[in-house]
Amino acid sequence: MTTTRHHHHTLIHTLILFHTLILFSLAKSLQLEILPNDPNVLQGAACLDGSPPAIYINTTTTPTNKNKWVLYFKGGGWCVNETNCLSRATQSLLGSSKNLREKQPTFGYGSSGPLGNDPSQNPIFATFNRVMLWYCDGGSFSGDRSDPVPIFDHTRNTTTNLYYRGRRNLDAMLRYLRQVHRLDMAQEILLSGGSAGGLAVYLHADYVRSTFAPSVKFRAAPISGFFLQHNTMDGVNVFPQKSRHVFDMMNSTSGVNQDCVIAMRAMERNVSDCFFANASYAHTKTPIFVLNSAVDSFQMQSILVVPPRCASMATAKNSGRQFNQCSEK
Repeated sequence: MTTTRHHHHTLIHTLILFHTLILFSLAKSLQLEILPNDPNVLQGAACLDGSPPAIYINTTTTPTNKNKWVLYFKGGGWCVNETNCLSRATQSLLGSSKNLREKQPTFGYGSSGPLGNDPSQNPIFATFNRVMLWYCDGGSFSGDRSDPVPIFDHTRNTTTNLYYRGRRNLDAMLRYLRQVHRLDMAQEILLSGGSAGGLAVYLHADYVRSTFAPSVKFRAAPISGFFLQHNTMDGVNVFPQKSRHVFDMMNSTSGVNQDCVIAMRAMERNVSDCFFANASYAHTKTPIFVLNSAVDSFQMQSILVVPPRCASMATAKNSGRQFNQCSEK
């Protein structure tokens, strides 16, 4: 009897492993697709350097999931002034689609998380249609400035046009996905993103939701996108001021939560408040599952400007020693 039971358990474990392997083989890495240089698709969309926006995508081979989607905003901070944006446009993958790799970058988007391709770690979404909305505008997909901005590059002795078109990039990506990959047939959608892409979820969740029928099951899950609208620990307004400059520089008023904009104007407050998650979240109707560390090392170091010995990225990864060099202040 014991032997029979043992064989039975072994068979069950083998079947589970076999099923997982089958699912894993179906859940492949995302592949690059640069949007075609077609005005009917782009309608003014452009990365910082003027190149067309791009996505990374894996369409499901699981028939029951053909109308189920994960749309994920790629993160990567912001360019906080024109010089910084010029650097992104000419020296970074976060300002251009010209040198993107054919397969998705692995950092942060491997086997786990909403885009993860391992069903043992991402059992619900690994076999959905999975899309990374590539981030190349520097403003969390919010900018909507029509005219290109000429910036003189002193290192190259040339002038480069910068394009602040993040909101148009989002529209073009959704348009392309509908035309080419039948996103218009979606029945379930998870909108997610990390870091600056997590902020994009707060800014755009209601807008993206409004582009689908009410019958579509639509949920949002921003990851580490709730950035503090807060002075440094010494009381200096650094991060909020930089963020407001991004908002103004990129003409982002029409590229954030519009209920928030209306509310700020009614209260005679600065509409750039809507570039912060706390303000946008307060006016968001889409169901949101917030994923955010209570103690974020980036925010402690870059927003509160806590000394590096207390809260640097390195000490955060050193288990058990994060705060042993922190003062009471």
